[in-house]
Amino acid sequence: MNTRHTFSRCLVFCLLLAWTTSSFGTSHAQAREQDQFSTWVWNPWSLRASSDDLLTFAVSNKISTLYLQIDAEMEISDYTTFIRKASAKQIQVYALDGAPAWATDRSLPQAFVNWLSAYQASAKKDEKFAGIHIDVEPYLLPQWESDREALLRSWKSSTQIILQGAKSLSLRAEADIPFWFHEHQMPDENRTLSSWMIDRFDGVTIMAYRDSGAQIIEVAKTQLAEAEKLGKPLRIAVETNPSSETPQVTFYEEGAPFLNSQLETVRQALGSSPSFAGFAVHDYEGWKKLQKASVAKSVQPSKNQASQTGAAVKSSKKIRTSLPKATARKK
Repeated sequence: MNTRHTFSRCLVFCLLLAWTTSSFGTSHAQAREQDQFSTWVWNPWSLRASSDDLLTFAVSNKISTLYLQIDAEMEISDYTTFIRKASAKQIQVYALDGAPAWATDRSLPQAFVNWLSAYQASAKKDEKFAGIHIDVEPYLLPQWESDREALLRSWKSSTQIILQGAKSLSLRAEADIPFWFHEHQMPDENRTLSSWMIDRFDGVTIMAYRDSGAQIIEVAKTQLAEAEKLGKPLRIAVETNPSSETPQVTFYEEGAPFLNSQLETVRQALGSSPSFAGFAVHDYEGWKKLQKASVAKSVQPSKNQASQTGAAVKSSKKIRTSLPKATARKK
């Protein structure tokens, strides 16, 4: 028996098996991620009264990740209790924070990192945050128009505080970016703003705020291509709250069924991308209201149905007036 050839064949077989298993595992994980949702929870105080409602909503809507706003004035137990419940349902909770001022005031992101570091150190395994999610939006500051390069350099510096904090805590760091960031350059970098952000963070959520699948695909395609080139995951976010800018940025007017149909259109078009990591819906409160409004609208009779119903009621009333009171049905 040639043991050398036998060993070689076994080695090749084992390597092939490992590669095949790994490939299937990656494909399955990606498919599962693409089928999941995330959403922002901006009011952590609501957890005290309705945390179970939030988790029920999350399960019924395939929400795998919640971005939960950090408020240092809340009790630590408010967060530990909620995250423990979420963990039991296999829902990840990311620490959410950020504001335009973070781009110019380094003390703000540092305070967030300090709070999170203390929290993670005291929390049990199933009470810890699974990651960091940042929403800064420096373009809302006046400096975006008056001195953009200085603003972006300052933001670059403050971003490092978040990234270093996440690294020290062994947490994923993600960030929200608008769909048009590829139209601007990061100062002192030979790359776009979006490319710089995608490269630095473990994942980004692109705010592709449009109210049709075709428009979402159009505004998301450039940054999705950048994410593919960098090998990073990218979530596509949509809006459900009313907008003071223009109706075309939100699904508030169209309703939940139309939102779902348009997201499926986007999934069919972009789902084959290795960087497409599912959808984020902004935000929990808006999404919940959108669904309730759609349900109410679906059960509301049309004018024609209402007139027919009214006629039927009038007719039945005439009949019931001649019946004994005991047989009359309650409204």
